[in-house]
Amino acid sequence: MTEEQNTRPIFKTLKSFEKEYGTRNFVEVALKETNDGENTFFSISKGFTTQNNMKRYKKSLGFAASEDVQEFLIESLQKLLDEYHKLPKKVKAKTEITKEVESEEE
Repeated sequence: MTEEQNTRPIFKTLKSFEKEYGTRNFVEVALKETNDGENTFFSISKGFTTQNNMKRYKKSLGFAASEDVQEFLIESLQKLLDEYHKLPKKVKAKTEITKEVESEEE
């Protein structure tokens, strides 16, 4: 194996957006490029924040930043959102605190 094959590519984040959800989880959508500037791509990553506020990534997907992929992603997500909004609204169950009452015998 040559030294070139042994090195991992370095990515530069050009722009990213992050949304926290749940307890210390996040999703990140980013525009990145390789260190040589040859490849530009979109990435969607899922991760969590440690107790020391360090980001740890669990999963990531990368897509070429080509126009046809851009159109496909935007159109597909819009169609999924349209379908989601047609679904009946789900009512979240209320948490009930039930107090056990001891019956008094007479």
